[in-house]
Order: sequence, then structure tokens, then C-alpha cells
Amino acid sequence: MKFTIQLKDLSFYAIIGILEFERKIPQKIVINATITYEDSEGYIDYAKMAAYIKDHIKKRKFGLLEEALISTSTMLKAKFPQILTIDLAIAKPQILPDSTPSVSLFLKFD
Repeated sequence: MKFTIQLKDLSFYAIIGILEFERKIPQKIVINATITYEDSEGYIDYAKMAAYIKDHIKKRKFGLLEEALISTSTMLKAKFPQILTIDLAIAKPQILPDSTPSVSLFLKFD
């Protein structure tokens, strides 16, 4: 059977950005993830998944959202080999006064 995990509005503070002030002061980021997996290899603990995402992004202090997406997706697939697809988005709600920019990535594994 295939199942889908959705993590909506996973919010925390981290260093992501290339501007000088973004490299010094953690800013709020919001993660949304939709992950499908095959349960033949066991279930996925969504609480652990959320903790892995937060820890991974906080420790690495990425320059670009794109780098954070690729690295985080790679880490998730390594931790949970039963993942079939990852649809991951990272938003920075406080960086612009009149918009919430985000970047997303969709990966399908064979």
C-alpha cells in the first residue's frame, strides 16, 4: 500500500540566505512537505521526519533555498528508503513586507 504524509506549516528559525543580515540572524522559515511512501518496508514516523528536517536545516545554514531543498530531500530519502516521492517547499514569510516567497522541489524515486 502507498501512503502520504503531509507536514504543513512546520515553522522554525534558521540561517538561510546569501545577504549579510541573513547570514547573521536566524529568520523564520516554513516548510510544507508531501511525501508518499510504500509501507512494505514499514511506516514512517512523521514526528521523526519533522525533527530531522528542522535539525538538518538549522545545522547546515544554507545560502540558497534551492540548496536546502536538494540537501533536505536527499537526507530524507537516505533516512527513509521507502519514500517514493517528495514534494517539499520552503517559505521565508518575513523577508519581504508584501509577499511570502517560497521555492519548491518535487522528486520521484524509482
